[in-house]
Amino acid sequence: MASKRRLSRSGDKESLTEDTSKARKQPLSKKTKESYVHNEVEENASVFVKLLKTSGITLKTGESQNQLAVDQIVFQKKLFQTLRKHPSYPKIIEEFVSGLESYIEDRDSFRNCLLSCERVQDEESSMGTSYCKSLIKLLLGIDILQPAIIKTLFEKLPEFLFEKVNSDGINMPRLIINQLKWLDRVVDSKDLTTKIMQLISIAPLDLQHDFVTSLPEILGDSQNAEVGKELIDLLTENTLLTVPILDVLSSLQLDPKLLTKVRQLVMSKLSSVTLDDLPVIVKFILHSITIVDAFEVIAELREELDLQHCILPSLFQASQSKLKTKGQTSSSGIQENSDKDCVTLLFDVIKSAVRYERVIPEAWIKAIESTASASEHKTFDLAVLLIIYSTNAQTKKYVERVLRSKIRSGCFQEQLLQGTFCVHYLVLKDVCPSILSLAQTLLHSSHQSIILFGSLLYKYAFKFFDTYCQQEVIGALVTHICSGNEAEVDIALDVLLELVVLNPSAMRLNAVFVKGILDYLDNMLPQQIRKLFYTLSILAFSKQHEANNHIQDDLHLVIRKQLSSTIFKYKLIGIIGAVTMAGIMATDRSRFFSLTPGRGDLSDEQCTQVTSLLQLVHSCSKQSPQASAVYYDEFANLIQEEKLAPKALEWVGQTIFHEFQDAFVVDSCVVPEGGHWFVLVVSPVDLHTLELGHRILGSLHSDCPFPVKALYGLEDYSSDGIAVNLLPLLFSQDFAKDGGSPTSQASDQKLVSPLCLAPYFRLLRLCVERQHDGNLEEIDGLLDCPIFLTDLEPGERLQSMSIKERSFMCSLIFLTLNWFREAKVLTRLKNIVELQQILEKHLAVTPDYVPPLANFDLEGLEVTPPTNTAVSSKIRMQGKIGGRKRKADGSKMPSPDAPSKEDNSECDPAPSDRSQVEKELKGKEGKTSVSLQNYHAYFRELDIEVFSILHCGLVAKFILDAEMHTEVSDRAEVPEVNLFSESS
Repeated sequence: MASKRRLSRSGDKESLTEDTSKARKQPLSKKTKESYVHNEVEENASVFVKLLKTSGITLKTGESQNQLAVDQIVFQKKLFQTLRKHPSYPKIIEEFVSGLESYIEDRDSFRNCLLSCERVQDEESSMGTSYCKSLIKLLLGIDILQPAIIKTLFEKLPEFLFEKVNSDGINMPRLIINQLKWLDRVVDSKDLTTKIMQLISIAPLDLQHDFVTSLPEILGDSQNAEVGKELIDLLTENTLLTVPILDVLSSLQLDPKLLTKVRQLVMSKLSSVTLDDLPVIVKFILHSITIVDAFEVIAELREELDLQHCILPSLFQASQSKLKTKGQTSSSGIQENSDKDCVTLLFDVIKSAVRYERVIPEAWIKAIESTASASEHKTFDLAVLLIIYSTNAQTKKYVERVLRSKIRSGCFQEQLLQGTFCVHYLVLKDVCPSILSLAQTLLHSSHQSIILFGSLLYKYAFKFFDTYCQQEVIGALVTHICSGNEAEVDIALDVLLELVVLNPSAMRLNAVFVKGILDYLDNMLPQQIRKLFYTLSILAFSKQHEANNHIQDDLHLVIRKQLSSTIFKYKLIGIIGAVTMAGIMATDRSRFFSLTPGRGDLSDEQCTQVTSLLQLVHSCSKQSPQASAVYYDEFANLIQEEKLAPKALEWVGQTIFHEFQDAFVVDSCVVPEGGHWFVLVVSPVDLHTLELGHRILGSLHSDCPFPVKALYGLEDYSSDGIAVNLLPLLFSQDFAKDGGSPTSQASDQKLVSPLCLAPYFRLLRLCVERQHDGNLEEIDGLLDCPIFLTDLEPGERLQSMSIKERSFMCSLIFLTLNWFREAKVLTRLKNIVELQQILEKHLAVTPDYVPPLANFDLEGLEVTPPTNTAVSSKIRMQGKIGGRKRKADGSKMPSPDAPSKEDNSECDPAPSDRSQVEKELKGKEGKTSVSLQNYHAYFRELDIEVFSILHCGLVAKFILDAEMHTEVSDRAEVPEVNLFSESS
C-alpha cells in the first residue's frame, strides 16, 4: 500500500507540475478592463451570479469587497435550499461551480472571493458580528458544494505557487489554504488529506513550511494517523521540513510506537540542527517521553545538546567582530537578537515540560546526578537545575540534594556558575526570586564550599540582573548579616564588599539598606565590624557626589557615639570604624586611576578631615591602655595594607615619632643611684630625624627589689645611647595599681602603660617603612637598643620570691618578648628563643598568673586564661594545625590583666573566670613541663614577612669567621629549620 501511495502521489505530482508549467507560460485570461467600471456591481447572467444575489451576496468589481446583505448562516441556508430544490438538481451544482471557475479566472475577482465580505446592515437586519467570512469560506460551509469547491481551489492554487507577492502584499497560496482552516465539517477528509499532501510535495520550501503547519487546523482528528505516516515519510525525504513536521506531530494524537520511531530519527540529527530549530525539536522530544523511557531519553538529549546551541553569539563571535564591515555588524546584531529569542523559547519549552510533567524534571535531575566527571558538566546543566528548582515545587528538595553533592565533589565550581549566568542571564533573571531562595538555603549549610557557592549566586545575580533583582540581593544579604550567625555574617559581608568594588554605582542606590546594618554592631566581631565600615566608607568617599553625603553623615554620627562610650566594647567599635573610614578617605587614589605619583594626593581640606578624625580617636582612647593599643594596631594594619596618600602619611610619621620618643625612650647613661640601682653606660645610637634629648629617669620607689640593667643591646659603643624604659614603666604601673603613691616622676609626664609599647612600635616601624620604601635607617637605634630590665634568669632567688614578684617577672618577660617580635632583626630571634626558655621557668612556679594583653580585639574576651599544666599530645597537635594568621585578620584577645588606674572601670572588660591552676611537675632531669602553646594568645602575632628570614637556612660553624659572620661559599646549605616554637 505504501508503494502504491507513493506512485499515485508521484503521478499526481507530475500532473500538477505540468499544469503549473502551463500556467507559468500562458498568462491568465482576463476580461477586458474597459468593460468594468471601478467598484461597480458585477452584472452577469450566469447561474452563479444570480443565485448568489438571490441568497444575499452582491459581487463587486475592482478592489471592492463583496457585500453580504444577510446573516452568514442565513445566506448559507438560503443558497443550500435554492440549490437543493432546484429542478435540475444535482446538475445545477456543476453549473454553479462552473460559473465560479469562470468568475475567478480574473485575479482581482478571485482575490475578492478569498477576502472577507462587507456586511451591509439596515435597521431591520439582525444583530451579528461585524466580521464576515469570505465568499469561498461561506461556500465551503455548504456540504453539497464543499467537494467541488475544494477541487477547484487545488486546481487553481498551482498557478500561484511560484508567483512573487504583488504590491498589495497578499500571498495567494497562503490565502487559499486559509480558506480550508477551521471548517465546521469536512465532507471527505481522506480526499482533502491526499490533495494537500500532494500539494506539499511540489510547493516551494517556504510554502511547504506553511502548508505543513496548517495541517492540524485543516484536518480532523480522524486523519491523525494517516497524516502522521505521511509526514514521517516526508521527514525522511526532506530534512529541511524537520521543524514544521515535528511541530505538527506534537499536536497530533499518534500511536506511541510511531512517536518513538520519529524521536529516534530526530535524536540522531540533533547535534547538526541550527539554534532556530532547537526549541521545536526539543518540544517534540519531551512531548514523546513516557514513564518507561524518560531517563534514557533525557540522558541522551542532555548529551546531544551541545553547548554552542545555547551560547550567545556575542560571546563566541567577539574575536571576529573587528573583521566585520558596518553592514555585516548590523546584520549580526539582528541575528544575535534572534538567537537570544531562540534560547528563551528553548527554556520556555523546558519550563512548560517540567511544570506539567512530573516524570521529566525527575529524569532530568537524575541524568545530571549520574554524571560523575566535572568536565562533562555544562552551563546548560546548571541552568536547567535552576529552572526546575523555580518551576516544579515537588522536586526542590531533590535539586538541593543534587546541588550540594555536586558542589562538595567539585563538579560545580565558580567558573561553571559564572558561565551559566553569562550565557543564560536572560532566562535566569525571570527566576531571580527562586535563585535567591536557593542561595539563602545554601548559606545555612555547614560545608564551606556550599556556603561559598550560595554567596556566588548572590554575586552573579547582582552582576547580571536588573535593578529590582539587585535590590532583592542586597536585602537578602542584609538579612544574613543581621541574623547573628557568624558564618552567615562573614560570607554576606564579603559579598557586600565585593559588590561595592564590582559595581559601586549600583550599590549606592541600595546604600540605605546597607546603612541599616549599623544598628546590629553589638553582635559583630571586630573583623566583621571592619568589613562593614570598609564597605560603607567606600560608598561614602569613593566618589564625590551629593548623594553620598547622607552616608558620610551617618558614619560620623555612629563613630562619635561609639568613641564617647565608657564601655570598652563600644569604644573599640568606634576606633575600628574611625580608622577604617580614615583609611578610605586618605587612600592614595593614583593607585586606582593610573595617575602619576603625587597626583592622587589629598587636598588640604581632605587632609584636615582625616587628621581631625584621627586626633578625635586618639583623644578618646588615651585614657585606656587597651583602647590605645587597639588604635595603634588598627592604624598599623591600615598602613601595612593600604597605601595612604603622601600628605596623610607624612602627618602620621611626624606625630608618632615624637609621641613614641616621649613615652618609651630614655638615655641609657643615666639611671637612679643608690639602693639597688647602678649606672650602665652604653654608646649612643642616633635616631637621625628624631632630636633626642637626654631625660633622667625619675627616682623609683626605694623598696623596688629589682636592680635596673640595660640588657639585650645589639651594639657596643663607648659613648652614651638610648634604651627602652620598660621595667620602670611596668613597676610604676603595678605600684600605682596597688594603691601606692605615684613615683617621683616629673609632674608634666603622663604615666604610660607598657601594654602599648609593642603596638605603638609596630605603628612607628610600618610608618617609617612605608615612607622610605622599606628602609628602617630612621629608627635603627630602636631596633638594636637595649631595654631597661633586670636579671631575668631566676637562679636560686626564684623560690624565695613572693607571688607578686613572680608575676611581675613574668609580665616583664612577656612584654619583652612582644617587643622583640615586633623588631624585624634576625638577632632578636635568638633573644626570643632564650627568653621563652626563661619564661617557662618562671611560669612553672607562678600558678595563678595571667599575662598582660598582647592583642586587643573583642574576641579574646571569651578566651579562658591559660593554665601552666603539662600539655597533652592531643592539644599539641591542635596547636600545630592551627598555624598563624596575619595581623590584619583580627587576632584573638585573651582576658585582660587587672585594669590600670588610667582606665575607666566601665571601659575595661571583665576578666574571665580562672580555672584552678595545677602546679608543674618536674621530669626526671629536673625540667619543667610548662608549654607556651597555652599562652599563644598573649604573644604578639608575627608579620608574614618575618618568615622570609628563615629562607637563609642553617650554616655550618666552620663557614663563620672569627666575628661569627658568614662568608660567600659554594657549599650547599643544610636544610632549613623553624626557629620558633609552636607558641611563637
